[in-house]
Amino acid sequence: MSGDISQNPTEQNCDWVNEPEAAKLLLIKKNTLRAMRRDGRLVPGDHYIFATGTHGGPVTYNVTAIRESLAQRTKEMVAAEAKRRAEAQQQRLQAVETYDETGLDKPIAEVQS
Repeated sequence: MSGDISQNPTEQNCDWVNEPEAAKLLLIKKNTLRAMRRDGRLVPGDHYIFATGTHGGPVTYNVTAIRESLAQRTKEMVAAEAKRRAEAQQQRLQAVETYDETGLDKPIAEVQS
C-alpha cells in the first residue's frame, strides 16, 4: 500500500486510524506502536502519516499495512530460525564420531589380557 489515501478514499479511510485505535486493533500498547515508528519498523506514508501534515501532529496508522508487514517479518524470522536450527543439527551430526567394527577387536583383546 502506498499510503496515498486519495486513491480510493472510501476503502482507504477505514484503514487509517488514530494511535489508540491502532494499538487496540493490533493488540499492542501505544508505547510499542511509537517505538516501532521510531526504530524504523513502520514506514512513513505506508504504515503511518501525520494527520495534519506537520511533524509532531497527530499520527494515524494504516492497520492493514502494519499487519501485512508484521506477517511478512514473522515469516522471515521463522524461516531464518528454522534454517539456523537445521544448520546446528547438521553440525551436531557431523561432530558425532563413528567407529567401524574392524578396529574394535584389538582394543577389546588388549583390555582382556
